[in-house]
Amino acid sequence: MARIALPDNGNLDVINALSIARPEMAKAVGGYDAAVAASTLDPRLHELVRMRVAQINACTVCLSWRTPAALAAGVTDELLDQVEHYATAADLTVAEKVAIEYAERFSRDSANIDDAFFARLTAAFSPADIVELTLVIAKYIAFGRFMQVLGLDQSCGIDYAQQVSAGTAG
Repeated sequence: MARIALPDNGNLDVINALSIARPEMAKAVGGYDAAVAASTLDPRLHELVRMRVAQINACTVCLSWRTPAALAAGVTDELLDQVEHYATAADLTVAEKVAIEYAERFSRDSANIDDAFFARLTAAFSPADIVELTLVIAKYIAFGRFMQVLGLDQSCGIDYAQQVSAGTAG
């Protein structure tokens, strides 16, 4: 249940919360969400880091929701069950393990991501991929915590841009 007063108009709580924000903030959230949804990262990798952030954020809805791209890429519940114990997971690649570790470190203690870890990250990803991965992880951290702290019960897939184009936001 939302911790703030929201319009009662049948929209998702998160859309209603954004509709009471300043329009430029809601537009920025929608743009960021759309950019992450259009990420060029491998859909499997994207889903694995999204899942690790959901685990850390303790977002029960996000934990049970799967992105359509991940499902199409063959991400299974069995694979996602390995995310929490990524370091010893047999079905994850080296790049996936370092990306999940990055999501974990970023979520829990970003000030202490050291050069040794970054050397492993740069061995697996290009600079452009690292920037994109960082922004993807940051989106899930921020949006998940935004919804959690405000008591908004929808998944981290805000899709505000779709709501705006459908005329149901604001």
